Amino acid sequence: MLSPELKFILKNLFKQKNKLGLVAITGIIGAACKGYLPLFIERMMEASGSQDKLMSIAWIGAALAGTIAISRYFHIFTMNVVSENVSQDLREQLQFKFLNLDLKFHNNYITGSGGLLSRTFNDVRIIHDGLRLFADLFSAPLTFTFLIFALFKLDTQLTLYILLAAPLLAFVLGRLSRSIRKYSLLGIQQLERITSTIKESLDGVRTIQSFSLQNILSGKLQAEGKEFIHMRTKTHSRIEFMGPFTEFLATLIVLGIFFYFSTKIASGKATAGNLMGFITAMLQINEPIKKFQEAYVRMQETKVSAVRIRSMIEEKSIIEDNSHAQEFPAEWSKISYKNISFSYAEDQDLLKNFNLDIIKGQSVAFVGESGSGKSTVANLLARFYDPQAGEITVDGKNINTLTLASLRQNISLVSQDVFLFSDTIEKNIQAAQPEYNPGLIVKCAIAASAHQFIQKMPMGYQTNVGER
Repeated sequence: MLSPELKFILKNLFKQKNKLGLVAITGIIGAACKGYLPLFIERMMEASGSQDKLMSIAWIGAALAGTIAISRYFHIFTMNVVSENVSQDLREQLQFKFLNLDLKFHNNYITGSGGLLSRTFNDVRIIHDGLRLFADLFSAPLTFTFLIFALFKLDTQLTLYILLAAPLLAFVLGRLSRSIRKYSLLGIQQLERITSTIKESLDGVRTIQSFSLQNILSGKLQAEGKEFIHMRTKTHSRIEFMGPFTEFLATLIVLGIFFYFSTKIASGKATAGNLMGFITAMLQINEPIKKFQEAYVRMQETKVSAVRIRSMIEEKSIIEDNSHAQEFPAEWSKISYKNISFSYAEDQDLLKNFNLDIIKGQSVAFVGESGSGKSTVANLLARFYDPQAGEITVDGKNINTLTLASLRQNISLVSQDVFLFSDTIEKNIQAAQPEYNPGLIVKCAIAASAHQFIQKMPMGYQTNVGER
Protein backbone atom coordinates (compact mmCIF):
# COMPACT_ATOMS: atom_id res chain seq x y z
CA MET A 1 0.00 0.00 0.00
CA LEU A 2 1.32 3.43 -0.93
CA SER A 3 2.17 5.83 1.90
CA PRO A 4 0.35 9.22 1.99
CA GLU A 5 3.55 11.10 1.11
CA LEU A 6 4.21 8.84 -1.89
CA LYS A 7 0.61 9.35 -3.06
CA PHE A 8 1.20 13.10 -2.75
CA ILE A 9 4.36 12.88 -4.89
CA LEU A 10 2.63 10.74 -7.52
CA LYS A 11 -0.41 13.05 -7.60
CA ASN A 12 1.82 16.00 -8.46
CA LEU A 13 3.93 13.94 -10.86
CA PHE A 14 0.95 12.78 -12.89
CA LYS A 15 0.06 16.38 -13.69
CA GLN A 16 2.94 15.94 -16.17
CA LYS A 17 1.52 12.67 -17.55
CA ASN A 18 2.36 13.41 -21.21
CA LYS A 19 6.03 13.98 -20.40
CA LEU A 20 6.01 10.97 -18.07
CA GLY A 21 4.75 8.90 -21.00
CA LEU A 22 7.86 9.87 -22.97
CA VAL A 23 10.03 9.03 -19.95
CA ALA A 24 8.41 5.57 -19.76
CA ILE A 25 8.75 4.84 -23.50
CA THR A 26 12.42 5.88 -23.67
CA GLY A 27 13.08 3.93 -20.46
CA ILE A 28 11.62 0.74 -21.94
CA ILE A 29 13.53 1.15 -25.22
CA GLY A 30 16.83 1.82 -23.43
CA ALA A 31 16.34 -1.09 -21.02
CA ALA A 32 15.51 -3.54 -23.82
CA CYS A 33 18.57 -2.49 -25.86
CA LYS A 34 20.88 -2.80 -22.84
CA GLY A 35 19.42 -6.23 -22.10
CA TYR A 36 20.14 -7.39 -25.64
CA LEU A 37 23.73 -6.06 -25.66
CA PRO A 38 25.34 -9.06 -23.82
CA LEU A 39 23.67 -11.48 -26.26
CA PHE A 40 24.93 -9.32 -29.12
CA ILE A 41 28.50 -9.47 -27.73
CA GLU A 42 28.26 -13.27 -27.50
CA ARG A 43 27.02 -13.45 -31.09
CA MET A 44 29.80 -11.14 -32.33
CA MET A 45 32.51 -13.17 -30.55
CA GLU A 46 31.25 -16.40 -32.06
CA ALA A 47 31.17 -14.83 -35.55
CA SER A 48 34.79 -13.67 -35.32
CA GLY A 49 35.86 -16.23 -37.93
CA SER A 50 33.63 -14.76 -40.67
CA GLN A 51 34.39 -11.28 -42.09
CA ASP A 52 30.95 -10.95 -43.75
CA LYS A 53 29.10 -11.85 -40.57
CA LEU A 54 31.22 -9.43 -38.54
CA MET A 55 30.40 -6.52 -40.89
CA SER A 56 26.64 -7.11 -40.71
CA ILE A 57 26.82 -7.55 -36.93
CA ALA A 58 28.89 -4.34 -36.63
CA TRP A 59 26.06 -2.35 -38.27
CA ILE A 60 23.59 -3.84 -35.80
CA GLY A 61 25.94 -2.87 -32.97
CA ALA A 62 26.15 0.73 -34.21
CA ALA A 63 22.34 0.95 -34.41
CA LEU A 64 22.07 -0.56 -30.93
CA ALA A 65 24.54 1.94 -29.43
CA GLY A 66 22.79 4.86 -31.17
CA THR A 67 19.38 3.78 -29.88
CA ILE A 68 20.72 3.48 -26.32
CA ALA A 69 22.30 6.97 -26.50
CA ILE A 70 19.21 8.69 -27.97
CA SER A 71 16.76 7.02 -25.59
CA ARG A 72 18.98 7.85 -22.61
CA TYR A 73 19.17 11.54 -23.63
CA PHE A 74 15.39 11.96 -23.93
CA HIS A 75 14.81 9.86 -20.80
CA ILE A 76 17.02 12.04 -18.59
CA PHE A 77 16.19 15.38 -20.27
CA THR A 78 12.42 14.84 -20.03
CA MET A 79 12.59 13.74 -16.39
CA ASN A 80 14.57 16.88 -15.54
CA VAL A 81 11.87 19.00 -17.19
CA VAL A 82 9.21 17.11 -15.21
CA SER A 83 11.04 17.73 -11.92
CA GLU A 84 11.35 21.46 -12.70
CA ASN A 85 7.62 21.73 -13.48
CA VAL A 86 6.58 19.80 -10.37
CA SER A 87 8.88 21.92 -8.18
CA GLN A 88 7.47 25.18 -9.52
CA ASP A 89 3.92 23.88 -9.09
CA LEU A 90 4.66 23.02 -5.45
CA ARG A 91 6.11 26.50 -4.83
CA GLU A 92 2.95 28.01 -6.31
CA GLN A 93 0.72 25.76 -4.18
CA LEU A 94 2.64 26.73 -1.06
CA GLN A 95 2.50 30.46 -1.81
CA PHE A 96 -1.25 30.27 -2.48
CA LYS A 97 -1.73 28.43 0.82
CA PHE A 98 0.43 30.90 2.78
CA LEU A 99 -1.49 33.86 1.33
CA ASN A 100 -4.85 32.33 2.27
CA LEU A 101 -4.07 31.03 5.75
CA ASP A 102 -5.37 33.31 8.50
CA LEU A 103 -3.15 35.59 10.57
CA LYS A 104 -3.48 33.35 13.62
CA PHE A 105 -1.57 30.63 11.77
CA HIS A 106 1.19 33.05 10.68
CA ASN A 107 1.53 34.59 14.14
CA ASN A 108 1.66 31.21 15.88
CA TYR A 109 3.96 29.39 13.42
CA ILE A 110 6.93 28.55 15.61
CA THR A 111 9.76 29.39 13.16
CA GLY A 112 7.94 32.33 11.56
CA SER A 113 8.25 33.36 7.94
CA GLY A 114 11.80 31.96 7.83
CA GLY A 115 10.37 28.49 8.46
CA LEU A 116 7.81 28.96 5.69
CA LEU A 117 10.58 30.08 3.34
CA SER A 118 12.52 26.94 4.26
CA ARG A 119 9.60 24.77 3.17
CA THR A 120 9.21 26.74 -0.04
CA PHE A 121 12.86 26.53 -1.07
CA ASN A 122 14.74 23.87 0.91
CA ASP A 123 12.03 21.19 0.99
CA VAL A 124 11.03 21.82 -2.63
CA ARG A 125 14.71 21.61 -3.66
CA ILE A 126 15.02 18.22 -1.97
CA ILE A 127 11.91 17.00 -3.80
CA HIS A 128 13.29 18.43 -7.06
CA ASP A 129 16.58 16.54 -6.62
CA GLY A 130 14.73 13.34 -5.70
CA LEU A 131 12.39 13.54 -8.69
CA ARG A 132 15.34 13.87 -11.08
CA LEU A 133 16.22 10.31 -10.04
CA PHE A 134 12.60 9.14 -9.79
CA ALA A 135 12.62 7.65 -13.30
CA ASP A 136 15.43 5.32 -12.20
CA LEU A 137 12.97 3.61 -9.83
CA PHE A 138 11.17 2.51 -13.00
CA SER A 139 13.92 2.15 -15.60
CA ALA A 140 16.60 0.56 -13.36
CA PRO A 141 14.49 -2.50 -12.36
CA LEU A 142 13.42 -2.84 -16.00
CA THR A 143 17.03 -2.81 -17.21
CA PHE A 144 17.94 -5.23 -14.42
CA THR A 145 15.14 -7.61 -15.52
CA PHE A 146 16.27 -7.60 -19.17
CA LEU A 147 19.88 -8.22 -18.12
CA ILE A 148 18.86 -11.05 -15.78
CA PHE A 149 16.99 -12.62 -18.69
CA ALA A 150 20.20 -12.38 -20.77
CA LEU A 151 22.23 -13.92 -17.92
CA PHE A 152 19.82 -16.86 -17.64
CA LYS A 153 20.12 -17.39 -21.38
CA LEU A 154 23.93 -17.35 -21.15
CA ASP A 155 24.29 -19.55 -18.02
CA THR A 156 21.30 -20.45 -15.83
CA GLN A 157 23.24 -22.16 -13.02
CA LEU A 158 25.69 -19.30 -12.42
CA THR A 159 22.89 -16.71 -12.57
CA LEU A 160 21.03 -18.53 -9.77
CA TYR A 161 24.18 -18.48 -7.61
CA ILE A 162 24.60 -14.73 -8.17
CA LEU A 163 20.98 -14.00 -7.24
CA LEU A 164 21.66 -15.41 -3.77
CA ALA A 165 23.37 -12.07 -3.01
CA ALA A 166 20.13 -10.12 -3.63
CA PRO A 167 18.58 -10.68 -0.15
CA LEU A 168 21.74 -9.32 1.51
CA LEU A 169 21.58 -6.19 -0.64
CA ALA A 170 17.86 -5.71 0.11
CA PHE A 171 18.45 -6.11 3.87
CA VAL A 172 21.23 -3.51 3.98
CA LEU A 173 19.20 -1.10 1.83
CA GLY A 174 16.16 -1.43 4.10
CA ARG A 175 18.16 -0.73 7.27
CA LEU A 176 19.86 2.28 5.71
CA SER A 177 16.65 3.81 4.34
CA ARG A 178 15.05 3.97 7.80
CA SER A 179 18.13 5.64 9.25
CA ILE A 180 18.32 8.12 6.35
CA ARG A 181 14.67 9.18 6.83
CA LYS A 182 15.33 9.86 10.52
CA TYR A 183 18.41 12.06 10.04
CA SER A 184 17.00 13.76 6.94
CA LEU A 185 14.00 14.98 8.93
CA LEU A 186 16.22 16.25 11.75
CA GLY A 187 18.48 18.01 9.23
CA ILE A 188 15.56 19.67 7.42
CA GLN A 189 14.07 20.89 10.71
CA GLN A 190 17.45 22.33 11.70
CA LEU A 191 17.81 24.07 8.32
CA GLU A 192 14.39 25.64 8.91
CA ARG A 193 15.72 27.12 12.17
CA ILE A 194 18.81 28.45 10.37
CA THR A 195 16.67 30.08 7.66
CA SER A 196 14.49 31.66 10.35
CA THR A 197 17.54 33.01 12.22
CA ILE A 198 19.06 34.52 9.06
CA LYS A 199 15.76 36.19 8.09
CA GLU A 200 15.31 37.44 11.65
CA SER A 201 18.82 38.95 11.53
CA LEU A 202 18.15 40.72 8.22
CA ASP A 203 14.70 42.00 9.21
CA GLY A 204 15.92 43.26 12.58
CA VAL A 205 19.34 44.59 11.58
CA ARG A 206 18.58 48.09 12.92
CA THR A 207 17.59 46.77 16.34
CA ILE A 208 20.52 44.34 16.39
CA GLN A 209 23.02 47.12 15.67
CA SER A 210 21.32 49.49 18.15
CA PHE A 211 21.80 47.04 21.03
CA SER A 212 25.12 45.59 19.77
CA LEU A 213 23.64 42.11 19.41
CA GLN A 214 25.81 41.10 16.43
CA ASN A 215 27.92 38.59 18.39
CA ILE A 216 24.88 37.03 20.05
CA LEU A 217 23.08 36.48 16.73
CA SER A 218 26.28 35.21 15.10
CA GLY A 219 26.79 32.77 17.97
CA LYS A 220 23.21 31.55 17.65
CA LEU A 221 23.69 30.87 13.94
CA GLN A 222 27.01 29.10 14.57
CA ALA A 223 25.38 26.79 17.14
CA GLU A 224 22.49 25.99 14.81
CA GLY A 225 24.91 25.48 11.90
CA LYS A 226 27.04 23.07 13.93
CA GLU A 227 23.98 20.95 14.73
CA PHE A 228 22.89 21.04 11.07
CA ILE A 229 26.33 19.83 9.90
CA HIS A 230 26.16 17.02 12.47
CA MET A 231 22.79 15.85 11.10
CA ARG A 232 23.90 16.12 7.47
CA THR A 233 27.11 14.21 8.26
CA LYS A 234 24.99 11.38 9.68
CA THR A 235 22.81 11.42 6.55
CA HIS A 236 25.74 11.49 4.09
CA SER A 237 27.56 8.67 5.90
CA ARG A 238 24.56 6.44 5.26
CA ILE A 239 23.86 7.61 1.72
CA GLU A 240 27.45 7.16 0.57
CA PHE A 241 27.90 3.74 2.22
CA MET A 242 25.82 1.91 -0.38
CA GLY A 243 28.05 2.80 -3.38
CA PRO A 244 31.29 1.23 -2.07
CA PHE A 245 29.36 -1.70 -0.57
CA THR A 246 27.71 -2.48 -3.92
CA GLU A 247 31.03 -2.15 -5.79
CA PHE A 248 32.74 -4.49 -3.30
CA LEU A 249 30.00 -7.07 -3.78
CA ALA A 250 30.19 -6.69 -7.58
CA THR A 251 33.99 -7.16 -7.59
CA LEU A 252 33.71 -10.42 -5.65
CA ILE A 253 31.04 -11.64 -8.08
CA VAL A 254 33.14 -10.77 -11.18
CA LEU A 255 36.16 -12.63 -9.74
CA GLY A 256 33.93 -15.63 -9.11
CA ILE A 257 32.64 -15.46 -12.71
CA PHE A 258 36.16 -15.57 -14.16
CA PHE A 259 37.02 -18.56 -11.98
CA TYR A 260 33.77 -20.35 -12.93
CA PHE A 261 34.17 -19.80 -16.70
CA SER A 262 37.89 -20.61 -16.65
CA THR A 263 37.09 -24.14 -15.48
CA LYS A 264 34.18 -24.53 -17.94
CA ILE A 265 36.17 -23.26 -20.95
CA ALA A 266 39.07 -25.57 -20.01
CA SER A 267 36.67 -28.54 -20.02
CA GLY A 268 35.01 -27.41 -23.28
CA LYS A 269 31.62 -26.72 -21.67
CA ALA A 270 31.66 -22.98 -22.48
CA THR A 271 33.06 -20.62 -25.10
CA ALA A 272 34.87 -17.29 -24.98
CA GLY A 273 31.66 -15.78 -26.37
CA ASN A 274 29.72 -17.07 -23.35
CA LEU A 275 32.31 -15.52 -21.02
CA MET A 276 32.37 -12.12 -22.77
CA GLY A 277 28.58 -11.98 -22.96
CA PHE A 278 28.24 -12.85 -19.27
CA ILE A 279 30.93 -10.35 -18.21
CA THR A 280 29.26 -7.64 -20.35
CA ALA A 281 25.92 -8.34 -18.64
CA MET A 282 27.52 -8.26 -15.17
CA LEU A 283 29.36 -5.01 -15.89
CA GLN A 284 26.08 -3.52 -17.07
CA ILE A 285 23.95 -4.91 -14.26
CA ASN A 286 25.96 -2.96 -11.71
CA GLU A 287 24.68 0.30 -13.23
CA PRO A 288 20.90 -0.27 -12.68
CA ILE A 289 21.61 -1.62 -9.19
CA LYS A 290 23.58 1.52 -8.27
CA LYS A 291 21.00 3.78 -9.91
CA PHE A 292 18.11 2.10 -8.12
CA GLN A 293 20.00 2.19 -4.83
CA GLU A 294 20.78 5.91 -5.21
CA ALA A 295 17.22 6.75 -6.33
CA TYR A 296 15.72 4.70 -3.49
CA VAL A 297 17.95 6.34 -0.89
CA ARG A 298 17.25 9.84 -2.24
CA MET A 299 13.53 9.09 -2.20
CA GLN A 300 13.74 8.66 1.59
CA GLU A 301 14.83 12.30 1.85
CA THR A 302 12.21 13.26 -0.72
CA LYS A 303 9.44 11.54 1.26
CA VAL A 304 10.44 13.45 4.41
CA SER A 305 10.14 16.78 2.57
CA ALA A 306 6.91 15.62 0.91
CA VAL A 307 5.38 15.02 4.36
CA ARG A 308 6.26 18.59 5.40
CA ILE A 309 4.96 20.18 2.19
CA ARG A 310 1.82 18.04 2.12
CA SER A 311 0.97 18.93 5.72
CA MET A 312 1.33 22.62 4.87
CA ILE A 313 -0.76 22.46 1.67
CA GLU A 314 -3.49 20.56 3.54
CA GLU A 315 -3.44 23.02 6.47
CA LYS A 316 -6.95 24.35 7.09
CA SER A 317 -7.61 28.05 7.57
CA ILE A 318 -9.83 28.88 10.53
CA ILE A 319 -11.34 31.90 8.76
CA GLU A 320 -13.03 30.97 5.47
CA ASP A 321 -16.16 31.83 3.51
CA ASN A 322 -19.14 29.74 4.54
CA SER A 323 -21.08 27.86 1.87
CA HIS A 324 -23.84 30.52 1.67
CA ALA A 325 -21.66 33.64 1.89
CA GLN A 326 -23.09 36.79 0.25
CA GLU A 327 -21.52 39.91 -1.21
CA PHE A 328 -21.01 43.01 0.93
CA PRO A 329 -24.15 45.19 0.55
CA ALA A 330 -23.85 48.01 -1.98
CA GLU A 331 -25.78 50.30 0.40
CA TRP A 332 -25.37 50.14 4.15
CA SER A 333 -25.92 52.49 7.10
CA LYS A 334 -24.42 51.03 10.29
CA ILE A 335 -21.64 48.75 11.54
CA SER A 336 -22.17 47.29 15.01
CA TYR A 337 -19.88 45.47 17.46
CA LYS A 338 -22.17 43.46 19.79
CA ASN A 339 -20.82 42.01 23.06
CA ILE A 340 -17.44 41.24 21.50
CA SER A 341 -14.95 39.23 23.54
CA PHE A 342 -11.55 38.42 22.09
CA SER A 343 -8.15 37.19 23.25
CA TYR A 344 -4.94 36.22 21.48
CA ALA A 345 -4.10 33.81 24.31
CA GLU A 346 -6.37 31.77 26.57
CA ASP A 347 -7.55 33.42 29.82
CA GLN A 348 -6.18 36.83 28.71
CA ASP A 349 -9.15 38.80 27.36
CA LEU A 350 -8.12 41.82 25.33
CA LEU A 351 -11.72 42.81 24.59
CA LYS A 352 -14.62 41.79 26.83
CA ASN A 353 -18.28 42.58 26.15
CA PHE A 354 -17.17 45.34 23.76
CA ASN A 355 -20.03 47.24 22.08
CA LEU A 356 -19.87 49.95 19.44
CA ASP A 357 -22.10 51.39 16.72
CA ILE A 358 -20.53 53.23 13.78
CA ILE A 359 -22.89 55.19 11.54
CA LYS A 360 -21.93 55.56 7.88
CA GLY A 361 -20.07 58.86 7.41
CA GLN A 362 -18.82 59.04 10.99
CA SER A 363 -15.14 59.39 11.87
CA VAL A 364 -14.24 57.25 14.87
CA ALA A 365 -10.88 57.45 16.67
CA PHE A 366 -9.57 54.91 19.18
CA VAL A 367 -7.18 56.34 21.76
CA GLY A 368 -5.37 54.25 24.34
CA GLU A 369 -2.10 52.80 25.52
CA SER A 370 -0.17 50.21 23.52
CA GLY A 371 -1.76 46.77 23.68
CA SER A 372 -5.19 48.04 24.74
CA GLY A 373 -6.89 46.60 21.64
CA LYS A 374 -7.11 49.53 19.22
CA SER A 375 -5.69 47.64 16.23
CA THR A 376 -7.60 44.52 17.25
CA VAL A 377 -10.94 46.31 16.79
CA ALA A 378 -9.97 47.08 13.17
CA ASN A 379 -8.55 43.59 12.60
CA LEU A 380 -11.82 42.00 13.72
CA LEU A 381 -13.79 44.09 11.23
CA ALA A 382 -11.57 42.86 8.39
CA ARG A 383 -11.90 39.30 9.76
CA PHE A 384 -8.19 38.82 10.18
CA TYR A 385 -9.44 37.18 13.37
CA ASP A 386 -12.89 36.09 14.56
CA PRO A 387 -14.08 36.98 18.09
CA GLN A 388 -14.53 34.22 20.67
CA ALA A 389 -17.92 35.70 21.60
CA GLY A 390 -20.32 38.25 20.16
CA GLU A 391 -20.72 39.38 16.57
CA ILE A 392 -19.97 42.24 14.19
CA THR A 393 -22.82 43.20 11.88
CA VAL A 394 -23.45 45.42 8.88
CA ASP A 395 -27.06 46.58 9.07
CA GLY A 396 -27.82 43.58 11.26
CA LYS A 397 -26.10 41.06 8.98
CA ASN A 398 -23.21 39.16 10.60
CA ILE A 399 -19.97 39.79 8.67
CA ASN A 400 -19.30 36.03 8.88
CA THR A 401 -22.07 35.63 6.28
CA LEU A 402 -20.24 37.94 3.82
CA THR A 403 -17.50 36.81 1.44
CA LEU A 404 -14.04 37.73 2.67
CA ALA A 405 -13.13 39.25 -0.70
CA SER A 406 -16.12 41.63 -0.85
CA LEU A 407 -15.76 42.56 2.84
CA ARG A 408 -12.08 43.48 2.53
CA GLN A 409 -12.57 45.29 -0.78
CA ASN A 410 -14.74 47.75 1.14
CA ILE A 411 -12.09 48.39 3.79
CA SER A 412 -9.12 50.72 3.25
CA LEU A 413 -6.24 49.92 5.56
CA VAL A 414 -3.31 52.22 6.35
CA SER A 415 -1.01 50.01 8.39
CA GLN A 416 1.60 51.03 10.94
CA ASP A 417 3.81 48.46 9.24
CA VAL A 418 4.53 49.99 5.82
CA PHE A 419 4.99 47.38 3.10
CA LEU A 420 5.82 47.82 -0.58
CA PHE A 421 5.79 45.12 -3.25
CA SER A 422 8.99 44.70 -5.25
CA ASP A 423 7.58 46.51 -8.32
CA THR A 424 6.93 50.01 -9.68
CA ILE A 425 5.16 52.74 -7.68
CA GLU A 426 2.33 52.54 -10.21
CA LYS A 427 1.90 48.78 -9.66
CA ASN A 428 1.91 49.27 -5.87
CA ILE A 429 -0.90 51.85 -6.07
CA GLN A 430 -2.83 49.70 -8.54
CA ALA A 431 -2.35 46.48 -6.49
CA ALA A 432 -5.99 45.95 -5.46
CA GLN A 433 -7.47 47.12 -8.78
CA PRO A 434 -7.61 44.42 -11.49
CA GLU A 435 -8.21 46.95 -14.30
CA TYR A 436 -5.46 49.39 -15.29
CA ASN A 437 -6.64 53.01 -14.87
CA PRO A 438 -3.76 55.55 -14.99
CA GLY A 439 -6.10 58.45 -14.18
CA LEU A 440 -7.33 56.73 -11.01
CA ILE A 441 -3.74 55.92 -9.99
CA VAL A 442 -2.73 59.59 -10.20
CA LYS A 443 -5.94 60.62 -8.41
CA CYS A 444 -5.12 58.23 -5.53
CA ALA A 445 -1.56 59.59 -5.32
CA ILE A 446 -2.85 63.19 -5.19
CA ALA A 447 -5.34 62.26 -2.45
CA ALA A 448 -2.46 60.74 -0.45
CA SER A 449 -0.31 63.88 -1.03
CA ALA A 450 2.25 61.71 -2.82
CA HIS A 451 1.92 62.90 -6.44
CA GLN A 452 4.57 65.64 -6.32
CA PHE A 453 6.98 63.40 -4.43
CA ILE A 454 6.51 60.61 -7.00
CA GLN A 455 7.12 62.99 -9.92
CA LYS A 456 10.51 63.86 -8.45
CA MET A 457 11.55 60.20 -8.49
CA PRO A 458 14.02 59.13 -11.28
CA MET A 459 11.32 57.42 -13.36
CA GLY A 460 8.20 58.87 -11.80
CA TYR A 461 5.43 56.31 -11.39
CA GLN A 462 7.62 53.70 -13.14
CA THR A 463 10.32 53.90 -10.44
CA ASN A 464 10.99 50.52 -8.88
CA VAL A 465 10.60 50.24 -5.15
CA GLY A 466 11.16 47.08 -3.17
CA GLU A 467 10.73 45.07 -0.06
CA ARG A 468 12.58 46.11 3.06
